[in-house]
Amino acid sequence: MNCVGKAMLKKATFIVMVMVMTLLANCAQADEIINGSFEDDGLIYDIMVEEPSNWDVNAPAEQFGGWVYTDWVTDGYYNLTLYSKAYKTFEVNDIATVSQKVCLYDVNEIVFDIKLDTQSASNPWDPLKRTAVLMIDDDVVWESNDIGPDVRGEYFDQLYTVEEKYKDTNSHMLSLALRVDVNEATTNIKYYIDWDFIRFNLHCGDNGFLAGDFNRDCAVDMNDLGMLAEKWLNEIVPNDKYNLSKRDDLEAYGVINLFDFAVFADSWDCNMADLKAFTDVWLNEVCPNHQYNLFRDDDVDSCGIINFFDFSVFADNWLSSSF
Repeated sequence: MNCVGKAMLKKATFIVMVMVMTLLANCAQADEIINGSFEDDGLIYDIMVEEPSNWDVNAPAEQFGGWVYTDWVTDGYYNLTLYSKAYKTFEVNDIATVSQKVCLYDVNEIVFDIKLDTQSASNPWDPLKRTAVLMIDDDVVWESNDIGPDVRGEYFDQLYTVEEKYKDTNSHMLSLALRVDVNEATTNIKYYIDWDFIRFNLHCGDNGFLAGDFNRDCAVDMNDLGMLAEKWLNEIVPNDKYNLSKRDDLEAYGVINLFDFAVFADSWDCNMADLKAFTDVWLNEVCPNHQYNLFRDDDVDSCGIINFFDFSVFADNWLSSSF
């Protein structure tokens, strides 16, 4: 195939456009937990009957209960209360959860306020019998017994540092839970957990990663450009981190090209006037001695194609001065 044919093939790959897909496929960039302070509904007297907005309740109603009320508020006017009932029979790992699907791609920490109590001072919270639990999917990622041997009382700004295995493009189920740790038939004791102000701390000064920050150092720079260059014109799965634009994806795969570079460039920390001139001749057929034909090893016969090989040479001198 001559260089003109190759240019046409590359251009055809480049300009194929399909309907816009959501960035990062299954999951948008994380922003915040919805209704994390339980302010959206006002009073809810029984969450087994009326679930808080954007939260799903899963618990045996004969053993557990809960409400949204003003019992222990650390943000806004309302908070969530979960409790295990008195005069009931429990088995180990009986659990009540209040959950919502979240995106954790850019989340550094999950932070929350919590209070652990019973209705009787003579029967305080027993950490051998009940545990407050934070879960992602089916995994326990934080529990109240981590705080210390005496876990009664109020705890502000508790946090879980999100593990890398959850920082993908899938949605994950975040659950606030009350777990039973013993087999027992209770008498008159109820265990209460008050949750409030559940929120995300994001990377990079709470702003999240920029598109194109492939090495996750909170800057879009030459290091990221080099990583993008290594993937240039490769076919990849749509949710690959280098597939910044979905405009040209074909069903089950995408191609790393100038659509993706346009998204990358939008986050670039610097700029240069010659960059526009360079992109104006992108994938054009030029003479070998063209000023932007910086890389000659891919030239065919008497012509060259302005592509990412040339850009890599261009980028080598990014913001350099000849003086």
